Amino acid sequence: MSLIDRLKDAGRAAASAAMKQPAVRRRVERVQAKARELREEIEERLGDVESDLWAWIQKLEAEARKGQRQVQRKQSSAEHYRTLGLLPGANIDEVKAAYRKKMRENHPDRFAHDKKAEAAAHARAQQINIAYQELTALITGREARRG
Repeated sequence: MSLIDRLKDAGRAAASAAMKQPAVRRRVERVQAKARELREEIEERLGDVESDLWAWIQKLEAEARKGQRQVQRKQSSAEHYRTLGLLPGANIDEVKAAYRKKMRENHPDRFAHDKKAEAAAHARAQQINIAYQELTALITGREARRG
């Protein structure tokens, strides 16, 4: 048996002998109880910090997604301006006016007598609606309101 093993055995024996004394046992038990309380408090606080951190990460991710959508809107805005018959950079009032004009011209109800023309008008109206939604979201910086 090595010297280190003998020292470990001697330490265990001394601890065992000390624990047989009631005063030492009570002190050790109090220290152990306090250590358990502190561990539980630390775990609770770490849980709170973790929850806050995840909420912050999710908020940052949502902001990043919104920013990415705005970049995509900006990249596809030229097509949407063309759909509404506007020059790039038009303001919100011009977009609204152009949208109303295009919808009056292309509303499917105007072509109810001709099924093919009605279907074509329906497709154009969908494009006009998408262009309007994307441009208003781009100009105002707001997401489309959905129910």
